[in-house]
Amino acid sequence: MNDMKKLMFFLPAIFMMGCEPPADTMRLLDELVVSTTYDRDVNFSEYRTYSMATDTIGFFSNQRPNDTIFVQTSSNNYPRPVLNKVQENLQARGFQRVARNEDPDLRINVYIVNDYNVYQQVNYPGYYYPSYYGYGYGYGGYYGGYPYVSTYASNTGALIVEILDLRHITADRKVKSIWNASMGDVYSTIDLIKQSEAALDQAFIQSPYLGR
Repeated sequence: MNDMKKLMFFLPAIFMMGCEPPADTMRLLDELVVSTTYDRDVNFSEYRTYSMATDTIGFFSNQRPNDTIFVQTSSNNYPRPVLNKVQENLQARGFQRVARNEDPDLRINVYIVNDYNVYQQVNYPGYYYPSYYGYGYGYGGYYGGYPYVSTYASNTGALIVEILDLRHITADRKVKSIWNASMGDVYSTIDLIKQSEAALDQAFIQSPYLGR
């Protein structure tokens, strides 16, 4: 079984000028975690060419797990700079982009994974005394009011870049991922494009093995 290695890096915040929240709050909002994994059995210098989209990234969500949405530059200004940054880093490592019909060695996939969750919390105002006996006055009780339920929603998203090995497709047409970078949360960052570009640069910086 191939051994996978994983690195994680907390990208420093970029502080904006003008009206802004306190520094600690802003750092938490604008900090992207960069995590990379790779196949240690792979010699990346053996690969030369790759193919990838130039203006479209994928979008996957647990709200509609069977549907794949493709976000295009024509309807959103996010895909183009992200894809350009990926291509810039790959070229700097000696890889050459070619068309899909030119038999590339690698396939680069770029997409966002959305995780949307709704959960509830029971709140107990005032002081709560538990039951020790189970009957009569032993029932638990409250001072200060009845408990109430609060509903919360969390929405997080990770930018994913993966490299697929097209030179070693299995007999049953399976393709192996040999490098993966995860960057998030892209929903809470303050400067989405700038922080995504910085995170992509960091993903390659912490992957010195990735090159010719």
